Amino acid sequence: MPGSETRAQIRRIRLKRPRIIEIPGMKDFPELVQGYTTRFGGVSQAPYESLNLNFFREDDPSQVMENFRLLSEELGVSLEDMVLSKQVHSSRILRVYDTHRGMGIVRERSYDPVDGLTTDIPGIMLVTYYADCVPLYFYDPVRKSICLSHSGWKGTLLDIAGESVKTMETHYRSRPEDIRVSIGPHIRVCCFEVGGDVAELFFEKWHWSEGLAKKSRGDKWFLDLEGIIRRNLLTHGIRERNIYGCQICTKCEHDVFFSHRGSGGNTGTGAALLMMRSTV
Repeated sequence: MPGSETRAQIRRIRLKRPRIIEIPGMKDFPELVQGYTTRFGGVSQAPYESLNLNFFREDDPSQVMENFRLLSEELGVSLEDMVLSKQVHSSRILRVYDTHRGMGIVRERSYDPVDGLTTDIPGIMLVTYYADCVPLYFYDPVRKSICLSHSGWKGTLLDIAGESVKTMETHYRSRPEDIRVSIGPHIRVCCFEVGGDVAELFFEKWHWSEGLAKKSRGDKWFLDLEGIIRRNLLTHGIRERNIYGCQICTKCEHDVFFSHRGSGGNTGTGAALLMMRSTV
């Protein structure tokens, strides 16, 4: 169950209906533009109402583009400065350069499908999309670099969290002890039920993960993806005090956030957003 602070936050979101909420941990750094979108404040029609940000749904592409335009206007970030992932539940992470600006939104992508984006260039907004999976935000305030990764159960099993840390170490000489990691809204253990075949994949890879699962009916289990991700981040050298969790369950709050399971598989998608402000 979410704590009283989270319940109060959800009540405020329902009342004020913002397009974007801030992310604990990331919002502590004024040099970052960061957030996670709700399903409010867009133009898409049911079942994608209203701020659907996925061009690969059966939504009118012009409405999706208008949703991005509204987001751009609110953030004060040009669409030409955003880079959108193309996700396939992998652990592949793309290093983003100036040449990638606008790709996935106003320009065709030049890159293969990726589930993570990273850069050390200010003024480029990384965008990944979600409808229950776990958004992971990484920031190294020492080396001034960021990473944004999409961790569904397959990506979690592939340890995309650890791959994100290693990518930042490789490209920017980041030290894990300097990196801050925030976990965004996602489907939590209360609602993430999987079959025994999926659960066994985790138990076989990490024996300790069975302690982060709860037996459900029959051969089914409830998996704690955030708990598994946290444990793996620690093994990659991230300090526990630098990991910021999230008590918001997207399935429980599927009227506020897009949720694949909460909608029976027919819904739009929200987005995670992360950018270092340009100093120019």
